[in-house]
Amino acid sequence: MTRDSNHDARPPGRGAVSARAGGARRALAAAAWLALAPATGRAAEVATAYPPMHRLTQAEYEGTLRFWRQRHPQWVTLEARGLSGRSLPVWLLRITDRTVPDTDKQVCLVTALHSGPERSGTTGALALIEWLLGDDPDAVLTRRRQVVLAMPVVNPLALFHTDRFRNDHKVDPYTGTGAAGKVWDVKSLTLLKPEEAPELAAVVSVFDQYQPDVHLDLHGTGLQEYAPDQLGARRMYHGQIMTEITGSAYSNYALRPWDWRVTEAMIAAGREAGFPSDRFEADAQRVFGGPEFAPLAKKTWSGSALFYSAHYGYAKYHTMTATLEVAWEQSAVARARGLLRIGNGIWLDERTEGYPVNRVKSFVGHFVTAYGATAAERRRSRVELWNRQADFAVGFLYPQTVGRASFVCAVTADAKRALAPADLPGLRRNLREQFGHAAGALERFLEAGPEIKLGLDTPAPALLLAKDNDAGSLQHGIGFRLRLPAVEVRGLQVELNGEGLAPSPTDGYESWPADGFTQVQIHVPPDRARRTGLFFVTCRYEPVQQHRTGWMPPPEVQREQGTAEADATPPTWSEVPYGPHFRQTLDFWQASSAEPTPLVFYVHGGGWAADDKSEIHRHLDVRALLKAGISVAAVNYRFLVDAHAAGVSPPVEWPLGDARRALQFVRAKAPEWKVDPARIAGSGVSAGGCAVLWLALHDDMADPQGADPIARASTRLAAVAAKSPVVSLDPQQLREWIPNSVFGAHAFGYAGSSRAESFAPFLAAREAHLPQIRRFSPIEFASRDDPPVFLEFPNQDKPPVPGEPQTDPTHSAVSGLMLARALQPLGVKVELRYRGDGRTGHANLQEALVDFLRPGPASP
Repeated sequence: MTRDSNHDARPPGRGAVSARAGGARRALAAAAWLALAPATGRAAEVATAYPPMHRLTQAEYEGTLRFWRQRHPQWVTLEARGLSGRSLPVWLLRITDRTVPDTDKQVCLVTALHSGPERSGTTGALALIEWLLGDDPDAVLTRRRQVVLAMPVVNPLALFHTDRFRNDHKVDPYTGTGAAGKVWDVKSLTLLKPEEAPELAAVVSVFDQYQPDVHLDLHGTGLQEYAPDQLGARRMYHGQIMTEITGSAYSNYALRPWDWRVTEAMIAAGREAGFPSDRFEADAQRVFGGPEFAPLAKKTWSGSALFYSAHYGYAKYHTMTATLEVAWEQSAVARARGLLRIGNGIWLDERTEGYPVNRVKSFVGHFVTAYGATAAERRRSRVELWNRQADFAVGFLYPQTVGRASFVCAVTADAKRALAPADLPGLRRNLREQFGHAAGALERFLEAGPEIKLGLDTPAPALLLAKDNDAGSLQHGIGFRLRLPAVEVRGLQVELNGEGLAPSPTDGYESWPADGFTQVQIHVPPDRARRTGLFFVTCRYEPVQQHRTGWMPPPEVQREQGTAEADATPPTWSEVPYGPHFRQTLDFWQASSAEPTPLVFYVHGGGWAADDKSEIHRHLDVRALLKAGISVAAVNYRFLVDAHAAGVSPPVEWPLGDARRALQFVRAKAPEWKVDPARIAGSGVSAGGCAVLWLALHDDMADPQGADPIARASTRLAAVAAKSPVVSLDPQQLREWIPNSVFGAHAFGYAGSSRAESFAPFLAAREAHLPQIRRFSPIEFASRDDPPVFLEFPNQDKPPVPGEPQTDPTHSAVSGLMLARALQPLGVKVELRYRGDGRTGHANLQEALVDFLRPGPASP
């Protein structure tokens, strides 16, 4: 059972062994008492059921190693890689078929870093060696395709003498922890005092010599939880087991294969042999924790990400690490066979045999890979690239686009600076300097696509400050992996730095379908890699199976929302901010004209609580307005809920104030957007109609002497065309006009489960709000200088009669009638239209706006 063998290795606030492990210790202690007690009564029955197990001696262990070497000299090499405490050798077995050259073999290191008290880890490793030296077809194949390095006893003092985790200097080889803390300098990947950790020094020497592709570390059960007075004859008992786990360790979730499918392959092999595995956090149904999860520590997985000695191989050579907890030796053999099979075969999305260890840097599914036609070449390249990749800058053209793929990798300071421009024209200039004539093909690729920039893993300022290190050019080649999101493609064209590549396993590209993608592997041999520090891969292709992007609302919703019209008429500029709040934005459509154009200024409805500027397409034909030479602006504004949250009273001040600010913003933009500031007509529906009427009838709210240039712009409109507008916020006035009116209370901060519920207290408190009611009610500002007004009430179902209840009191033509009665005596032109009115004139907002803004000479 692997755990931290010292308190100082545990992360702050998190015990390396959980409370459950404490219960397990107590159970083990009880079992030990039964195993060691006099064989009388119940204890005798237990001893009969669970007889003591043979304890492996040092002489038997070393005798077995020599026996294997003598019996299989063609496969086995035996050497001592160092001396543990009390001059005990740390042995290494090298197992491979020497009749097959090592050039294309994988290298697998098997250790038992917690050998000692965790005895089944060691005996599991010995059982695996025994299988490897047998006649099983998988063993024969493994010997031919791999070099298996085995160190079954890393800490012989612990296994044969002390049954404790640490050596003579109190160092635990597994966690890399000594009496004073870590014995590792993780930054330099060196042992601080190698003389105090000779067992680890021996393991490190094997890593350094062989640079293994995979490292399997075996752990297990034994006497580690037995107190000194419980050790007795130091013999385990038959049937002494533990929960077997595969791939990782309970205390350290960073100690696992990076690909969960590797772990599952080992689990499946064990299960097939009758040995199930626990899956850590998956079976516990827990998420990983972290610093911000500290208050939720009891609800997250109990392990931590720690640097253990097994990480040395990963950190230095990109070795894939896996661990096993072993209860049954044959389980260790079965699961290890599952791992070895991966090394003997071709991985799920690869082209060559071997472990999946050759991707050294990634960026959103694009990979820098090792180069090489043989395992040895790939290993050399992998190690070089792995130790330099942190200094690479990688990226691709963004957004990603069907039919086009790219990947760029800069390995020198000059190459990084070339990638720094945020705009594609600047990038093209730099590529010409990098590649000369060949850059022409790259430029054509860039110009042919819709991408807007080069997305990189390194920010531009860091690229510009890049400095070359002392590593020089790449010596062992480099590879790149693109994965096209289609299992079958046509017309594949691959270029590197503007030069076309031909299919080749050594100098060019290979492509094949795997894992749902078309895998494209680019091979850049050493001589080509040495000539440049910038690698720009581009790829064109056509997917055989086309997948449509995008989702559309149901047809009924599209018709209601004017979706087709919106898609057919995209804004010239979208989401233009006129204020700091996320809702303070507008869309602008610019009519084609050599002269300044009139403009429709549209404010959406929704009771100042819903909807947005896209509503314009349900009420106006924007394309037709543009064809008529009229530009358009549609405005979003802050809702009542935003004002209420900010403590604004009355809340309606914000949406109406935003309409004012947006109009001033558009006027301030008039020279840039070629808009005639004197020919701006307002339009809106419901609450939006209220806003544009308020602007149209209100005296000019400009601040001519103000410091803010936008606030100096006029707020007057040349005309207004509104549909079903709210013309008054006075509850008493509304009730006199329309007895069942219930609108307006929310504009002054009154809430309720319905408008009727909130309206009653608003009406009762009218006198207190009267100054603000008059401030924001359009009808209060009726005057002789008001612009022409068009009012449309398409849902009116009967002639409007003041004093009669209405089917839709909020949007009744009675409101329009009352506004007309206020304006017409002042000489203001008002046109009121509703269903069945029997009148002629403008039929709708569109006609009225076009007539109001009919192009003519621009105003001075």
